Amino acid sequence: MRTICIDIVGIIFRQRFWLVVCVWMVWFCPGAGAQEEQVDFIDNVRLLEIENRMLYFYDQLQEISSLIPEYAPEDLDKAEVRVSVVDAKWDVYYQSMRDAIANDDSLLQIVANYQVAKQSALDSIAYRKHFFEARASFDEAEAFLLAQDSVYARLYDTALGYSLVKSLGAELERVKGKEQLLAEEARGYYERAKGIAQEFDELSPRFSRMEEVYIGLRNTSENIQALEYKPWIQRVKDYLYSFAAVALILMFLNMLQAKWKAFKQARENARKLAQMMNRDENEYPTI
Repeated sequence: MRTICIDIVGIIFRQRFWLVVCVWMVWFCPGAGAQEEQVDFIDNVRLLEIENRMLYFYDQLQEISSLIPEYAPEDLDKAEVRVSVVDAKWDVYYQSMRDAIANDDSLLQIVANYQVAKQSALDSIAYRKHFFEARASFDEAEAFLLAQDSVYARLYDTALGYSLVKSLGAELERVKGKEQLLAEEARGYYERAKGIAQEFDELSPRFSRMEEVYIGLRNTSENIQALEYKPWIQRVKDYLYSFAAVALILMFLNMLQAKWKAFKQARENARKLAQMMNRDENEYPTI
């Protein structure tokens, strides 16, 4: 009898155990699943918040970059400070969220895009600064070269006057020395402007005018350096020689023109003769 009672108690105990297991599975397992979903939801919200914050910094850089082409020279330093401020805030936030960012590919892509945008903004600012500095240097060279026409005209007149008097040879040499220094300075400005115009195409039209002026200055410089005292007889001879040279050139050109006309006339006569011969052949009766 005692053995039977023990068996009955064991059966009841085993039934209660499985009942408890079933109740736990019914009540607690759905709760665990809901808890996991809640954790995932919180993580997603946190990642979304991080993403929005990172995009906020990225959009600030994009806004600065879009305005750089419109900035005046004095505004570029302010733009550079704005980029530095945004980057400092970004760096603090990035360091605080570094672990979360490192585990998410989309956030890592935003990091890469941000770095590209920052470098692009800094490069644009540096380029605009360089452009304004180069343009200021170009303006200086342009102002100098365009002002030398009258200067060189006076130098040539002065040198020419000194070259007519033998006793003023020393004064003539001083004028030549002054002109050489001025020519070297003009060449430096010209080379500077040429390099800037090659770098920035928008300055090329202005450089074309400068180049014309510089070529004229160089020709005048050669004329000044060639001046020297000559007796009047020698000057007359030089004038006659130059006149004779011009006359020879004109005579040569006239001769070429006459030969060209004769050649054209001979060709025309040959054409007419060929036409007459063809017409005569066509007049023979055909059999």
